[in-house]
Amino acid sequence: MSNKGTVFSLKYTLTGFIAGIIISILSIIIAVNSADINFLNTESLSRFLAEHNFVGFIIFLPVFITTVIGYITDSSLNNLLRAKEIEFEETKQHSQQIYNFIDKLRKGESVQKLKNLPENDKIIQSLINLSEEIETRQKEEEIRKKEDAQRAETSEGLAYFGAVLREHNNTIEELTQTVTNELVKYVDAYQAAFYLIDESSPEKIIKEVANFASGRKRFASKELQWGEGLPGACVIEKKTNYLKNISDEYLEIESGLGSAKPRSLLIVPIVTQEGVIHGALELASFKEYEDYEVKFIEQVAENTAMTISTLKINNETAILLKESREQASALSNREDELQKTISEMRRLQENADIQSAAFRSYQDSTNKALIRAEFSNEGKLLFANRKFLKLFEYKSNSEIEDEDILKFTSPEDNEWFHKLKELIFNKDSHFEGLLKHLTKSGKTLWIESSYIGLKNEKGKTEKILFLGIDTTQLKTDVLNLDLKINQLNDALYTVDFRPSGEILNVGELFSSKTNYSKEYLINKTIFDILSEASSANIKNILSQTSDLKMIYEGEIELIKEAGEIIFLYGTIIPEKDINDNVNSLKILAYDYSQQIEFANKIKQQEEIIQNQIKEIEATKERMNRRVEQVKEDMRDLYIDTETAYIFSKKTLELLPDAVITIDKDNNLEFINDLASQLFLVKSDKLIGENIKTLLPEIDNKPEGIYLGDIFNVDNQELPEGIETDVYILNEKKKPERLKVLLIKVSVGLRQQLTAFLKKS
Repeated sequence: MSNKGTVFSLKYTLTGFIAGIIISILSIIIAVNSADINFLNTESLSRFLAEHNFVGFIIFLPVFITTVIGYITDSSLNNLLRAKEIEFEETKQHSQQIYNFIDKLRKGESVQKLKNLPENDKIIQSLINLSEEIETRQKEEEIRKKEDAQRAETSEGLAYFGAVLREHNNTIEELTQTVTNELVKYVDAYQAAFYLIDESSPEKIIKEVANFASGRKRFASKELQWGEGLPGACVIEKKTNYLKNISDEYLEIESGLGSAKPRSLLIVPIVTQEGVIHGALELASFKEYEDYEVKFIEQVAENTAMTISTLKINNETAILLKESREQASALSNREDELQKTISEMRRLQENADIQSAAFRSYQDSTNKALIRAEFSNEGKLLFANRKFLKLFEYKSNSEIEDEDILKFTSPEDNEWFHKLKELIFNKDSHFEGLLKHLTKSGKTLWIESSYIGLKNEKGKTEKILFLGIDTTQLKTDVLNLDLKINQLNDALYTVDFRPSGEILNVGELFSSKTNYSKEYLINKTIFDILSEASSANIKNILSQTSDLKMIYEGEIELIKEAGEIIFLYGTIIPEKDINDNVNSLKILAYDYSQQIEFANKIKQQEEIIQNQIKEIEATKERMNRRVEQVKEDMRDLYIDTETAYIFSKKTLELLPDAVITIDKDNNLEFINDLASQLFLVKSDKLIGENIKTLLPEIDNKPEGIYLGDIFNVDNQELPEGIETDVYILNEKKKPERLKVLLIKVSVGLRQQLTAFLKKS
């Protein structure tokens, strides 16, 4: 660049010099011509120049001037090129620094801010900001990766200990020792002890039930008084105690190579999520645990507490099951009581027949007065008759005209109308079935519904016709009837079969007693499992089924799968349709085998019995007293079973609503997701808390019934079983109107009050 600039400068200087010479020559020629002097005559020319000295000066002046101008121009251009060259070198250096900076950023290397560069340069400032942002993101990514690794390690550990808890839960001793051993290895501890509360002791004592590498000098008796030491304090407070500065006198870890003081001591409570404390777990280690490791150990302790609770419940259940079997064994010998039960069940079946007949009569009468409405092809209401309006609590057609069909159906059936359109428009069919509907006030209706596409003269469907029968009460009756039938199946040996003998259904008790599976029996006839005598007897009965009053009562001989004959005593009841035709028969029976065996023994020992009449009379008196006692026990058992079943049934049926359950102490036992969303709370934080936590007492109550005033187990004026308008306070302390259905259930000393809530 410098050489090029020098050449360029000489060019303009030489050009100026040459131009000056040319101008001077032209000036001489002009001057000579003006003086009439021959230019070629040197003598005349010399004389002319000698006479006119100033002419020579003027002639050679352009040479000087043009040469100076050329030099000045050359110098200016040279300086400009040198400045451009310096600027180019600086720009090149600047670009190289920026390139190096970006290259380090690309490779992820550590970079420093650009030096010796203008601070107001936007590119430089952007690169510096980019560098800082990349460093921040790298740090955040490192933190995220670390957290992900910790979560993965925690999840893997919980899965591992979940498998340990499932495989080693035969006894509490096996469980605690296995958990202690595995946890020490997993978290790199060197010493551990597992403490459990001794519930069998009249005084609260905490015992060490498992340990690992135990060489401790403290608590050598392996038994602590309530609240003694760090484990005792952990049990009382139900909180983790993590010590990093261990006292020299507390413990030391021993091995074959010597002993050393641990760096940390971690004591976590063995407590369930509901707050049930079982004990504490103590870990000593040469290292300090991070927060996520402490939380992991706490989760393992909580899962262990849940498993211990399950083991204790299973043990208690086994004891109760044993007692229940003993009671069942005593009840099996009471023939008279069972016969009375058979009679009661027969009357129950007769009542069921009456209810069934009432149901059929109800169907026939309602067919004469149907619920009717018309909808457009898009599901908009066009017309509704008076029965529809009255049933759905509307005054006139104008009130609901053009309303969507889904307004009158249950919220969970939102996809139903699309299926209906598929049937009517694409499959040229119609819909028939029982549907759940909602009235204006939110009341539930069960309607036997028919939806038919009405076609015009061109065969095109122009609207949808709805015809229905209100079967809400009937639905309730059917549910009650199913409940009673299920009670029969649970209490007696039951079999349903056709008049031809084909088995339709069998009860669980019958299947269990005969060792036949339900699937096997459904493919058989009743005669395949009866003895020859019983088969002939029942065939004779079946041939007389035209007699509507015919009912069989007596012994039934049954052949078990292994060929053994068992004796049942029961009743065969014909089940008839609306035209009094027998379409099926039901056997209700109880095990009569022991009575038959006793009868055979009595025949063989008749003479001995005659000699012991007095003793038998005395025994009979004792038996009568025992039978009375058993009757009371059986009645209580029946009431308890029926209550528990009704409680479960009602709870399951109404689960789509917001559900809250409290116990006899008004503490929360259950709250579902809909209720959690309604009250804007987390359900797992409230279990075990008093209902006042969710529904506190309030002053200056708005008009209406506050849910917190009536939702109480001890409320003597509880509006049980009645849908009631109430309100609660939302997050803005404004009343929110709801409908509540309260169900109170008592089983023995246990009481539950359940609220089913939905928005008005």
